[in-house]
Amino acid sequence: MRKLKYLAAAMLLAMASSGSFAQKDGSYTLTGTVKGIADGTVELATYDSRTRTTKKIGSASVKNGKFVVSGKLNTPELVSLSFIPGNWGAQVFLENRAIAITADTTGSQHYDYTQYGGVKGAVLKKVQVNGSASHTAYQGYEASITGLKGREALFSAQLNYIRPYIAKHPGSVAGAYMLSNHYMFNSSLPLNEMEQMLAQFKAPATQSLYYSNLQKEVAERKAVLPGNYAEDFTLMKPDSTKFTLSSTRGKYVMIDFWASWCKPCREAIPHWKEVYAKYKNRGFEIVAVTNDSRWSDWKKAMDAEQMPWIQLADEFPVKNMPARVISKYKHGTIPLYVLLDKEGKILVKSGDKSEIDRKLAELLGS
Repeated sequence: MRKLKYLAAAMLLAMASSGSFAQKDGSYTLTGTVKGIADGTVELATYDSRTRTTKKIGSASVKNGKFVVSGKLNTPELVSLSFIPGNWGAQVFLENRAIAITADTTGSQHYDYTQYGGVKGAVLKKVQVNGSASHTAYQGYEASITGLKGREALFSAQLNYIRPYIAKHPGSVAGAYMLSNHYMFNSSLPLNEMEQMLAQFKAPATQSLYYSNLQKEVAERKAVLPGNYAEDFTLMKPDSTKFTLSSTRGKYVMIDFWASWCKPCREAIPHWKEVYAKYKNRGFEIVAVTNDSRWSDWKKAMDAEQMPWIQLADEFPVKNMPARVISKYKHGTIPLYVLLDKEGKILVKSGDKSEIDRKLAELLGS
């Protein structure tokens, strides 16, 4: 079955390169027919997973379930279609060529996010796209994980599809999207493996937003590897006074990224109390940075735990984005412990407290 999917993708790629679907002016024309939607509007938008922002790129009127919309893309891109009224949604991997989409509203997956401040809508499940090699590849990627349960099984299946696809189609923007989509949910992907896959890409994949975002992620992950200086930061203490990390220079410092709602973080506190009592007079300090967005939750947890070290609150300057400081460490989960030397260089970055214990014993004695 998988061989047939690769064959279909290969045939469409060959047709695309020969110009079978290409348009002379280098633009796209998307022609659509949707059964179950009479009149309205279809809006096209792209999504940047790194900034979590959407960008509207076009719209068209829907008459008797039919529409035509044209535009031009820098590179192929996954585009969301939203049909109004009703918020019926679908996705198509657009390319600068003639593409046709047919859909049916029957069997759609409905959702209602109004209690969270969102909207009602439905995801179209019966969708057929013709003319886009990138979309065929995208469908194969999605099909490779259909019905799978569990993170490990899901991630393994994704990579088993992505690796050979990139090797066979290094210029495919769809391949860059697949890797970007996988990394969005599996940020623990080993850095060397990520770099090896990125090194295989060629244009136009290397000109895409997906590739650019992955390159930025690699650079940021490298910046917080042991041996690099930790970026300085200033955050608020519980009394609303400011505290700057670099003021601890001259001491070994463990930054403890935690939150009131994080069970393993709370369970580790008795251990850190023992560690702190043991080393605080030997030039060791702990700087705890909460990931709580509500200070009331943070202060309630501090009252309960009675932690004797420095307490700071991370910031959320951009709506729907992760906290500012912890996001720089590219870890994805808490607890996260970052041990710095007396000059502010990173010695250990781990979610495993035993790694911090071993390093402290090496530095300050058992």
